[in-house]
Amino acid sequence: MTRAATRRPAVFLDRDGTLNVERGYIRRPEDLELIAGFRLVVVTNQASIARGLATEAEVVRVHERLEWALDREGASLDAIYFCPHHPGAASAGERPELKIVCDCRKPAIGLVERACRDLNIDPAVSWMIGDHTRDIEMARRAGLRSILVRTGHAGGDGAYDVRPDHIAADLAAAAEIIAPSLPAPDA
Repeated sequence: MTRAATRRPAVFLDRDGTLNVERGYIRRPEDLELIAGFRLVVVTNQASIARGLATEAEVVRVHERLEWALDREGASLDAIYFCPHHPGAASAGERPELKIVCDCRKPAIGLVERACRDLNIDPAVSWMIGDHTRDIEMARRAGLRSILVRTGHAGGDGAYDVRPDHIAADLAAAAEIIAPSLPAPDA
């Protein structure tokens, strides 16, 4: 059996406004508050790094808190991928080396492609759940099915003219949509 034949489905999730309460830039672990949790791959833009509001180490500590909070709920992460870039012009306090157009800032698909390579994921049978239109646009570009949740920004950003495959009230409702499409666990 080839590696491609054994690729697995995954659920990709945006972080802020989808998995945790939207609070602007989360810079400290204690600012993280979960909405819900289950097995997942997080893909998230973290422009706070490029803007000089947080360091990579601080974002990693927030993610460690996220993993701890999910573990307390009986869930675990398969991986977290984040983009530290922001393409806008740099101003005082920002990190000019990160103020670039990259292939990992959503709606670009670099984070999903990396996760698919690293974790042997088949995007054709995978999902993206997010609260921004950039999440839905990224799903479209990557060949993922998409669910827009009504938490966080609830698609109100209007940055992309896209239609999700489904709309759900929150992460728990999105999980109910996805559950019937996932393969049964091996006995």
